[in-house]
Order: sequence, then structure tokens, then C-alpha cells
Amino acid sequence: MVSLKHLISLLVFEVVAILPVILIIYWGHKFAGGFSWVEKSFNKFNYHPVFMIIGFVFVMGHSVISFRILPLGHRTKKYIHASMNIIAAIFVIAGLVTVFQFHAEHEFPDLYSTHSWLGLATVSLFFLQLLGGLSIFQDLVKGANDEVRGAYKPWHVVAGISMVTLVAVSICTGIQEKYLFMKNDNFSATAYTMNFLALSIFMWVFTVIYILVAVEKQTPQTLSTETLAMTNE
Repeated sequence: MVSLKHLISLLVFEVVAILPVILIIYWGHKFAGGFSWVEKSFNKFNYHPVFMIIGFVFVMGHSVISFRILPLGHRTKKYIHASMNIIAAIFVIAGLVTVFQFHAEHEFPDLYSTHSWLGLATVSLFFLQLLGGLSIFQDLVKGANDEVRGAYKPWHVVAGISMVTLVAVSICTGIQEKYLFMKNDNFSATAYTMNFLALSIFMWVFTVIYILVAVEKQTPQTLSTETLAMTNE
């Protein structure tokens, strides 16, 4: 039986993972003119934060917590973890293509702001993590024996936690940058929406780190042990 702690943690995570997606799509439709892939449309940019939040917050977030939350075997969770990171990479690449196309079409400079530098660091770390994970843990490198995996694992885990934090900082600086560009009133509905979006990102990173630090891993073996213990009581 899955513990109450795991169920509550998963429920809270689902709420704080889907909330930023809902808020950014609502912001795009309500306050930023909607979405359009037409060349030189200013609304093309609005796909960028949507793709990035779906990729990093929703999909990658599920990948990060999968080892702690899912009551499955280690190998199964490993494949789920890798698959979701690959899906996240597709959204991240789409987000990058969108923003660079938008800048090129309007002759805007690239990579000049704090947000863009932090975003570049986040994306770079993400793809390094993806490459390292697939190479070492998914048996793509023949020489990746247990000793190599054991040596690499702490770096992979610490880099993963760091990336979650970096994602949150990158998104929040992007929110602030876009808000300043839009030149809205301080107490406008746009401001409140973007502020709630930033708060939802903070709640997401707090929940993810809590699950990684405080929630024990579950496997079919641990579930069987817990069920047997409850039966003997």
C-alpha cells in the first residue's frame, strides 16, 4: 500500500506543476495577445515561456520525482525518468527555436540579459545531465560499470537539485523582464497574474526539493515489507 505521505506529496506536486502551465497559457491569451506562428508576429514569442514551463516545470519535474514517488522497480523507474527527460528536451528545444526565431525576425539582440544568461546555463546543465544520464545509467556506454555509476551518481543527483533551483530563478527573471517590457501599471491584472505565476514556481521548487530530501524511495519490495508488517501487527 502506498503511504499517505507519498500520496499527499504527489497530489501537492501535481497542483504546483500544473498551476504554472495554466497561468502562463492564461497570461498569453488574456494579456499578451494570444499565440501565432506567423512570421514576424509579436505573438510568436508567447510560445517561448509556454514551451519552457511545460518542459522544465511539468515534464522534467515529474522526471525528477519519479524515483521517489513511483512504487515501481528501479529499472522501470529509470526508463520512465529517461523518457520524460527526453520529452522535456523536445519542449525545451521548441522554446529555444521560438525565441531565437522571434529575435531574428525582429532584429533583437540575443543573450544580453540576466535571464538569457541564466537560461543558457539552465539549458546547458539540463542537456549535460541528459547526456550523462543516458550514457552512464542507460547502458549507452559499455564501460559504465557499477564503479563508474557509483562515482557519477552523487554528481548527477546534486546537479539535478541545482538545476531545479536554476530553472526557478531563470523563469522568475524571465517573468520580471517580460513584465518590464510590457510597461503595465503596477497593480494591473497582468501584474497580479505574473506575480502569482512567480509564486507558483516558488511553490513548485519547494515541493520538488522536499520530495527529493524528505520522501523515501518506494519499490515493490518496500511495499511488500510494509504490507507484511501491517499484517503482523
